Amino acid sequence: MKTFNSVKEIHAERQNQRSNDIVYTLLGVLIGEIDRLPTREDPTPDQIYGVVNKMYNSAKEMSQYSVQSKVEMEYLQQYIKQQLTEAELTGIILGLKEDGFKGIGEFMKALNMEYKGRFDGKVASGIINKILKE
Repeated sequence: MKTFNSVKEIHAERQNQRSNDIVYTLLGVLIGEIDRLPTREDPTPDQIYGVVNKMYNSAKEMSQYSVQSKVEMEYLQQYIKQQLTEAELTGIILGLKEDGFKGIGEFMKALNMEYKGRFDGKVASGIINKILKE
């Protein structure tokens, strides 16, 4: 997985993609979205990843309707963390239960510390609730 650690890196990548109009424009939009973040400092890599992830999910939703969105999704995919499968997530949650975790908040905090951006929170909370009822 590739990462953008700074806006400067995104600007450099944008220049490298000048021949690809869709990606060039996409990176310009990414820079604009990062500029809108409420922080006054340089954005952290996690903040940049959050914007990239949001744009990826949006492009993924629209990819079935638009060739441009499909190209955007395919480009951004190289910057997206590998998602945990439901089976992997269930195994992790069962392991946390064995370690003594009891409340949904404890589970979610632990998951976010170790696997932030790699799982769907709704799926995780569903699994946790199911396991806690057993």
